[in-house]
Amino acid sequence: MARFELGCASVVLFALASACATTGYSPYPLDLDHKLPPDAFARCRQVLLRYYDTIAYSNAESFRLETEWLPISDPPGERRATVYRDESRPASLAVVVELRRLTVPLIGIPHWTTSRGDAYSERQLAEWLRESLRDPETTGVAAEAGQVAVDGSKPK
Repeated sequence: MARFELGCASVVLFALASACATTGYSPYPLDLDHKLPPDAFARCRQVLLRYYDTIAYSNAESFRLETEWLPISDPPGERRATVYRDESRPASLAVVVELRRLTVPLIGIPHWTTSRGDAYSERQLAEWLRESLRDPETTGVAAEAGQVAVDGSKPK
């Protein structure tokens, strides 16, 4: 009988350990069919400012942009975005949108959940970035302007 209980305990322990293990998160790849334009960093920055309001970290040399946490309301939480050059792939950027929720336990104080990837928001941001990074000749945007509207209109 003790041997059976030990075997069951081992199976339960293994199942719990497997359930708690998490797989690594990989960013959404934004592969372009052309080289990044010279003003790609400025264009990406404009897109993030348009949809996420503020930039928390900006480094043009390493091509990395990160927004502040932006409040969302349904359900209550926060979202932030990061865009950086994917060195492992030519003409590619990596897009990460993190989401964390506010939880209110029955007993205790409210707290944030662990941040996790928001796949839908990553795809949406990637499309906005892809549109802004189109070749200037095809969108009608002057390359020297350093800015592009997400809708492809010329800067004023």
